[in-house]
Amino acid sequence: MAGVATVVGVAGCTTGDGGDDSGADDGGDGDDTEGAESDEELPEGVSAEEFETGPVPEPYRTATSQGDETRDPDTLVSKADAQFQEAEEAVEEGLAQEGNNCGNCADFIPDQNGDEFGACAEVEGYIDEADWCALWEEYEA
Repeated sequence: MAGVATVVGVAGCTTGDGGDDSGADDGGDGDDTEGAESDEELPEGVSAEEFETGPVPEPYRTATSQGDETRDPDTLVSKADAQFQEAEEAVEEGLAQEGNNCGNCADFIPDQNGDEFGACAEVEGYIDEADWCALWEEYEA
């Protein structure tokens, strides 16, 4: 599954001529910490591939979501399969209602280590509360 997500991530960052249009300069060391599909600033020391597919930091690996669901790293869905994107874009595309985002999803695991990203009980990789996916489930606090 990780191989598929990697191909999707790479495909989203290249132009038709094979050039990299992500705007990131990874310096050739393979640790592209600025080139995630969404162009978000990544946590320090996290590659674009890790950002998309994980692993996430230890506090999140088997954490409980705000809707009380335990995250199982062996059953996670890829971001591509979940139609993962910024919530604003999902609303513009008619996929989500205004106000629906990861931050108010039952499956979201809020930031626990101060890097401004959380995780999800259903989707792999790092998750920003301003994102959205097709697995969004209303969370009632």
